[in-house]
Amino acid sequence: MWSALSLFQRRVLIGLAAANVALLALIGALAFSPALDTPAAPLPSQVDLDCQSAAASALARRGVAGTVTVRADSSIDFTLGGNDPAAAWEAFAVSADMPARGCGPYTPIRVDVPDPSLTPRRRLIVEARWLDVQAWAQGRIDDAALSERTIRSTYTRAESTVP
Repeated sequence: MWSALSLFQRRVLIGLAAANVALLALIGALAFSPALDTPAAPLPSQVDLDCQSAAASALARRGVAGTVTVRADSSIDFTLGGNDPAAAWEAFAVSADMPARGCGPYTPIRVDVPDPSLTPRRRLIVEARWLDVQAWAQGRIDDAALSERTIRSTYTRAESTVP
């Protein structure tokens, strides 16, 4: 069959076969190469933004300054200002009230407060599960029991370099 083709036809077939091999190699290289851009983080939904706002307002009504972030993984973070680490209890109380506002459940609930040692720039993160905070808010467990069930970690903030 190959001998029945003219020289021109053979060259065209060889050229097309080479083009197919090159195209397959290109497709394979693209399929196995790493992505150049990382995917964008999902934007918070309007419900999340409304819940953040409601939680921040509830903190303010309790006399606590801070920020609230509802994360895509269904967790909530409170970062509290001031010098009172006991303000973490106010953040837990606010998070327990969130279902009444159509928000949550959030787990874990993280509260970032000044470290009880009051060492400059040192912070304490207290993390609790949603079910534990709800049990505490309903009076089924006391402060000590909730405290025992939390996870605590500390870190030191970098010094500000603002001129």
